Amino acid sequence: MGLFDWLFGKKETAPTPGRSDFGSGNLKVGKTSWQVGDRVLAKWADAFFYPGQVRDVAGDKCQIQFDDGDGAWVPKANVCTPDIVVGSRVFARIGGGPQYLPAVVREQKGEKIQVHYDHGVDEWTTFSLVRVRRGGAEMGEDPQAGFQPNEPMKQQIDLGEPIEDDNWRIGDRVLARWLDFFWYPGSILALGTKGFHILYDDGDQRVVHHANLMPLTVEEGESLFIRPKNEPQRMYHPAHVTRVSGETIDVEFEEGTRETNTRVTRARFWRCPVRVTNFPFDEGDRVLAYDCDGCVYPAEIVSINDDRVIVQYLDGPERMLTPELIRRFDMKVGMKVECRWKGGPNYLPGKLTKVEGERVHMHYDDGDEEWNSIRLVRIPPENPIA
Repeated sequence: MGLFDWLFGKKETAPTPGRSDFGSGNLKVGKTSWQVGDRVLAKWADAFFYPGQVRDVAGDKCQIQFDDGDGAWVPKANVCTPDIVVGSRVFARIGGGPQYLPAVVREQKGEKIQVHYDHGVDEWTTFSLVRVRRGGAEMGEDPQAGFQPNEPMKQQIDLGEPIEDDNWRIGDRVLARWLDFFWYPGSILALGTKGFHILYDDGDQRVVHHANLMPLTVEEGESLFIRPKNEPQRMYHPAHVTRVSGETIDVEFEEGTRETNTRVTRARFWRCPVRVTNFPFDEGDRVLAYDCDGCVYPAEIVSINDDRVIVQYLDGPERMLTPELIRRFDMKVGMKVECRWKGGPNYLPGKLTKVEGERVHMHYDDGDEEWNSIRLVRIPPENPIA
């Protein structure tokens, strides 16, 4: 996820488990042996292939978490290995904005690439901000055919045992944190020991931990990001609230235009759920930072602006986080971690047996041992759905 992704939101819209460098394998369209955590290119409804990661596999479909935060069930025939290398033709979001322009990859450094646009401009960007055209199964003239955005397979939703919660009930209107760390309006469909099933107002669904819920409240004067009424795509523009009447609001956009009687449904919010009075880090500090998969990855702080902290994970991608998602860098011998065996795409569980600067020695649970890079280590989530 690039630095500018937070401006735009869920597809138009988290480096994540299995975040290996692109360009390490040949194109394999319609592979049948996808595993959770695999880094992939997957076909979206517009027929382009976008970078993402396999979150679940069921039958002939894979649930893909796209780098921009969207999710969809995609036929395996429309999932392929990332093959973007120097010389590849891509479409990149120039300046991190919403517009994709044709370009050629000139240089590659992990997940960072330098592209040369057809109109002559060069730019360093990230894989998260590109899309490509690829072959795949013909799904008919309708690009939506065989494609299930924002529709989890019902039999895959496991909330554990039903529970009663003193704070929340089925049907409550909430703000729930999405994979891009913004908060979106939605409703609670079910409660269980493993989390809360949320139906977002834009049609997405997700199981979230209680820490990722807050009441749906909006205050006059509050800043938010909202889709104008004449904007059919999920393009969010910064604005502030000038009037509130239930879930109907008036807003003024940064450029000065106003909209009245719009719905909170069209908005998203950047909120820090935990007040952090003393953020003990500075720009350039090495830290441990959460990502949207609940795992914690080594990272460095790029910039700090109140409750918006840009981090760059050591394995490449950038993300904007709130302060409570950042920890002190502390990788100790004996710690249970996961590491990408031989630098490949798959994380395997084990323990740190030695830590020497940028090198770590891993003893894996299956008995294998190796020296590896601290950049390829992550701490698994304490709660898989946190």
